[in-house]
Amino acid sequence: MNKTETLKRIISEGSSHQSLFFNHPDAIYVMDIHGNYIDANPSVERISGHTLEDLIRMNREHLCPPDSEKSRQQCIDEVLAGRSVSNSLKFYHRDGSLRQADITYVPITAEGEVVGIYGIAKDVTEIIEVERKLHETQEKYQILAEHAQDLITKCSLDGELLYVSPSVYPLLGYRPEEVTGKSFKDYCYPGDYPDPLDVSVIGNGCTMRVMHKKGHYIWMETLAKPVSGREGEDTQVVSISRDITQHKDADRRLRESRQRYKSLFEHTPAAVYSLDLEGRYSSVNRNLVQLLNIPRSELIGRSFLNNLDKSEVQNGKTYFEQVKQGKPQHYETCVVNARGRKIDVSIMNVPIIVDQELVGVYGILSDITERKDYTERIQELSKQHTLILNSVTEGIYGLDADGITMFMNPAAASMFGYEVKELVGKSSHPIMHHSRADGSYFPVEECPIHMTVMDGQRRLIKEDVFWRKDGSSFLVEYQVTPIIDQGQIQGAVVVFNDVTGEREIVRAKETAELAAQAKSEFLSMVSHEIRTPMNGIVGMTELLIGTDLSEEQREYAQIIQESGDALLNILNDILDFSKLESGKMALAYKPFSLRKMLEQVAELFKSRADEKQLKIRYRLNPSIPEFMVGDAMRIRQILVNLVSNALKFTDQGSIDVTVDIIKGRRPESSVLDFAVKDTGIGIPADKLDQLFQSFSQLHPVINRKYGGTGLGLVISKRLVEIMGGSISVESEEAEGSTFRFAVPATSVDVPQEEVARQFSHDRTRQGDKIPISILVAEDHPVNRKILTEYLEKLGYTPDVCTNGVEAIEAISQKTYNIVLMDIQMPVMDGLKATDLVHRLIPQDRIPTIIAVTGNSKREDKEACLEIGMRDFISKPVMLSELKRVLQQWGPADQPQLAPN
Repeated sequence: MNKTETLKRIISEGSSHQSLFFNHPDAIYVMDIHGNYIDANPSVERISGHTLEDLIRMNREHLCPPDSEKSRQQCIDEVLAGRSVSNSLKFYHRDGSLRQADITYVPITAEGEVVGIYGIAKDVTEIIEVERKLHETQEKYQILAEHAQDLITKCSLDGELLYVSPSVYPLLGYRPEEVTGKSFKDYCYPGDYPDPLDVSVIGNGCTMRVMHKKGHYIWMETLAKPVSGREGEDTQVVSISRDITQHKDADRRLRESRQRYKSLFEHTPAAVYSLDLEGRYSSVNRNLVQLLNIPRSELIGRSFLNNLDKSEVQNGKTYFEQVKQGKPQHYETCVVNARGRKIDVSIMNVPIIVDQELVGVYGILSDITERKDYTERIQELSKQHTLILNSVTEGIYGLDADGITMFMNPAAASMFGYEVKELVGKSSHPIMHHSRADGSYFPVEECPIHMTVMDGQRRLIKEDVFWRKDGSSFLVEYQVTPIIDQGQIQGAVVVFNDVTGEREIVRAKETAELAAQAKSEFLSMVSHEIRTPMNGIVGMTELLIGTDLSEEQREYAQIIQESGDALLNILNDILDFSKLESGKMALAYKPFSLRKMLEQVAELFKSRADEKQLKIRYRLNPSIPEFMVGDAMRIRQILVNLVSNALKFTDQGSIDVTVDIIKGRRPESSVLDFAVKDTGIGIPADKLDQLFQSFSQLHPVINRKYGGTGLGLVISKRLVEIMGGSISVESEEAEGSTFRFAVPATSVDVPQEEVARQFSHDRTRQGDKIPISILVAEDHPVNRKILTEYLEKLGYTPDVCTNGVEAIEAISQKTYNIVLMDIQMPVMDGLKATDLVHRLIPQDRIPTIIAVTGNSKREDKEACLEIGMRDFISKPVMLSELKRVLQQWGPADQPQLAPN
């Protein structure tokens, strides 16, 4: 009998092991000594997708990759030598996927001779994938731990800190090395830390107080997870802790607020309730229970309509539907209590909105039966005084205790612009005293008239504003006197005069000035706040474009970059327009090179012109002196606006910039004449007068195609005019346009040494970069990353810090050539830090400090220069600006950086 027959006999005789063979979850199969498959359990097909018949007839190259087949054959050789062997091999699943299994080969012997082989295989494809992902996760976890704002720790089961993330410093004031190796328990408030450590508790989240280095405690919310060792036992605990001190305070305040609300709800003098969207009571206070004489248990779930007088039910439905539409309702109606007594009530219903969704209605009900009776008596008495009131020239009106107008004389109604009947029975404050002189909301609680109604004190107001029906206001002097009956305040009478006159004019002027100042401050704040995220958008996009991108990705990135540039231009236009409107645009006259300015403007637009295959040319009259005195920055701004406009509306041809000079008898009487000519779409003759109007575009279609705020030409016109010049345009539709502007300028002879000093950093140098020591002081992580990436892209490795104190410490310990200093930082700002550097650091070790800020106003730049900074970069930071700074302020032998 040959070995194969012997093997088959052994298999057939092993009936006692057949149950294990067929039901084992691992794949078990039998091969002869040549590696041919003889038998296989069902798990083989489950794991590989192949039946035994498939395995018997398949070629080896279809079952395993070459490397695995080679390893498999080596294993078979080992087994035939009588040794068991294990290996990890790859195989092809029937569906074509490549999978991996751990296989153990065991010899089958008969009479001391190997006659076959057992193969036991476990599919470990998913396990290997999980291990790979676990490894990736561990790497990501390490990065996350190093940069997370939450506190991440790893400790032993007895609480010894094995790892502490860097966030421990901003959170608790400790350096990681200060606490590593110590017990977490030592820093926790007594009783807060689980002892012994109970992961089942903190695994679901727990709060504890942790001691700050300065001695106070910080509330932290902690989540923990045990980490198992190789034997499967928990050996360590990883935890994430977050500062929830503010949340704790907010939670305490919320509880207090709820308690106050509950007390107010239950003890307020009015009847208070809430309704669901079907109009059923969901909560009621005791005053409503007493008013209706119905037990609380019976009211809950009952429709409020059941308590209305039958004649008022339809009105009640109407008002309820309106409040369900989000419109508060204040109306008077009549309810009937359980004893059948009719009660006149005033109802205020307001919508309850949660997460922008209406969930119910809140109501306040007041018994006004006595008030209505009293009002009726007052109205009866008022008839006797009507003739007197009608003959008085002062405005007179009376209010009840709720601020409702009871009467008004014709003089008052005339000054308000209403008919008397339009005001009587209405709340006076929302109609004629709702806003202050500056247009801001005037809360009724702060109104002197309302205060008199509340406290009964007579008041004389020398100056205030009332509001007319047409929305205009007028200045008044008024006296408010309480109406007191039997010691109770029943309302008030207001006597007033229109005293607008000169006082109104003065007040209007003051109000306008305050509004202008507020607008200026608001725009300055908005500018800074927008420039910080814009720095992230523009900077990261510029870095992204410099990476290896697909064509589609590059197209998307360039669209983002262009959109960011457009937003920045809009922001700059609005700020300039605001300064021009407020008259705060200051001019700075100093020598400048006109030729160099034209070169810079042409270079600025070169890439955009190349994209459109346009030529930008400039010509300078040879008779123009090398240097002129004027506001170079504003002249350049006007040129940039005009060339940008020309480039926007020109698709083919060229853009030509020419400059001539009209010389006067004296040097200071010269005039520079600029012309920017394009071959673009031109401007219709009937639209030319709209060009220099604020926020004006010639046509919606053009606006949608080319974009813009419509402020560029307005700003240019204003700048030209404050410099004492003029601007004009010549254009024909489809034939192009020529914009001209002329500004006074003074020719000046600048000494050669002054030229050398001003342009000493414009030299072109060759050779390799020399090391420049650079420090970046920036608290915002995105801005810090952009500056770091830019510098690394240019070949430098900067040091970084996050506030002025750290910057001073770094400068005192190391010599830096350049410091990029953010102006607004926590702990200590950039201006204070720069001042202290100049005071504390030896003169020969003071680096060149460059301001980096979201503020772009000239006065901000001047403040930086006055404190000792050498230059100024506005956010968003452009790579070209950073190159300019390094080129200008780096060491004298620093080579020229390549342009963008």
